[in-house]
Order: sequence, then C-alpha cells, then structure tokens
Amino acid sequence: MVVPDLNLLIVLDVLIEEGSVTRAAERMGMSAPSMSRALARIRHTMGDPILVRAGRNLVPTPRALALRDQVHTLVEGASALLRPEGPVSFATLERRFTIRTNEGFTGAFAARLLARITEKAPKVVLRFAPEGDGDDDALREGRIDLDIGALRAMGPEVRVQTIFRDHHVGIVRPGHPILSEPITPESFARFDHISVSRRGRAEGPIDRALAELGLARRTALIVPSFLSAMFALPGSDLVAMVPTLTLSGIPDLGLALSTFDIPLPMETVVVAQAWHPRLNHDAANRFLRETVREVCAGQWHQRIS
Repeated sequence: MVVPDLNLLIVLDVLIEEGSVTRAAERMGMSAPSMSRALARIRHTMGDPILVRAGRNLVPTPRALALRDQVHTLVEGASALLRPEGPVSFATLERRFTIRTNEGFTGAFAARLLARITEKAPKVVLRFAPEGDGDDDALREGRIDLDIGALRAMGPEVRVQTIFRDHHVGIVRPGHPILSEPITPESFARFDHISVSRRGRAEGPIDRALAELGLARRTALIVPSFLSAMFALPGSDLVAMVPTLTLSGIPDLGLALSTFDIPLPMETVVVAQAWHPRLNHDAANRFLRETVREVCAGQWHQRIS
C-alpha cells in the first residue's frame, strides 16, 4: 500500500491560490526549485498538469479548479485539528487572515487595522480580497476568515455582527451646475448619473425614491466600484452617490470633489462583519473580530465628532 504524502495537499492549496511557483515558494519558505519539484510530484501523483503556463503566469486546469475548494477545506480543517488548544501566544502567532470587503472599507481601515493587530501579533498578515458576485460559500468553505460589507442574508449558520452605520451623499466636481442653487429632487434628477454596481445594474433605491415623486433620472455610466465613480467625475457633469466611508480617502487621492446631501429619503447602510461558526471559539479569529470592531468604532467616532 502506497501512503500518500499529505504535505502535497498544503503545497497544492498554495500553488492554486498564488498561481506562481515563485510566490508559492516565498509564502511557504521554500526555494523555487524545491517548489517546482513538489509541483512535479503533484502532477505525477494526480495524473494532471494541475497548473499550466499562460503568459508569465500559471493557471489551474479544470481538474484543479474542481478540486480547489475541497483541497482548501481539507487543509484548513487539518490545520485547525492540529492547532493546540489553550491560550494563544499572539507574539509568536503566524496566521494570514483573509478579509473580503470593498475598496472603501480597505482604504478607510486597512492600515489602522494592521497597525493595531501587529501591536499584539507582529507576525500576522492581513489579506484583503475583493467582493465577488454570487460567492456566498467562501465563509463556509474556509476561503475567507471575515466578510465585511452591507448587512445582508448570508445563511442561518453564519454569525453576523454590526460594526457601524453609514449613509450616502451626493458627489460632483467643483463648480458643477447642480451646486448653483438649492438642490431639490427635480434638480437632482435633471443631470446624468453614475450607478455603482458590481452586477452592472443601472437602477436601485434612488430610482424607487424618485419614482414615488413622479421623477426619473438617466443613468449614463455604470461602474463596478465607488472609487471608479469618483475618478469619473472630474471633467464631467455626472452625479454619483457614495457612502461617507469612501470619502475618507479623497484627500489622499488628490481628487477635488464637492459633496451634498441627497434630497431624498435614503436608508442607513448597516455595515457588518460575518464569520462561520466553526471559528466562533477560535482565539485568533476572535482577536481579529474584536480588533475590527474596535478600530471601526474608534475611527468612525473620530470622523463624525
């Protein structure tokens, strides 16, 4: 009976995620030739190339893609099983936390969150992953540690905690004609708008609020992120709506933009962090969640005080 080398699962997990022998080797503290030999062993064992060359990068084969989530879940489960119980030594903790969120949250909180975490756990690495469409199994399958964003239904087993509340404001270039008079629903709807939607949607709550007044706006541009919307405003008469959280990074971007209160009733945005219950009692993940909550509360208080 041939005993499989289960260490190859860890190597396979990292190779598929990094898509690079060099980066995978650096992440695991191996030399690039050693990682290449490990990949060759994986290919021989599985009877599949696993990763194939595409330009300067390696891309997973269909079989690797089919096995990716299963491999990652197995590796995470084994790591949790072998992790010693009891008090965690944060000074020596080596952990990479993956947080899925949007660029607004990353820009506002990432640096301060990392600084706070490394005060206690200097070897921890934070990885911010972008929000994706229809990937609601990432928490369940262990591909992310936290999901941070607008509160939404994520399944009955997922734990959710509110970390702050936000609201949208209008944003335009300085000198925009909408600023020349008091802004009303009519003047607000008169100009072309930018819709921010990862799914490419042109309509949303703002359109329903306008429709109740017998008004409609024209959405001339649809972009996937609030940052894209802000960069599209200079040199145009477009109007965009962004959360005030996103505005915190404008001074550092060098963008000259003007804001105004939206002349329509808009719901407050509840921002929450979510995690899988298997991590509920994991001391390191609990430390991450508590730090996120503290940093968000502290920075939010500074911005509104």
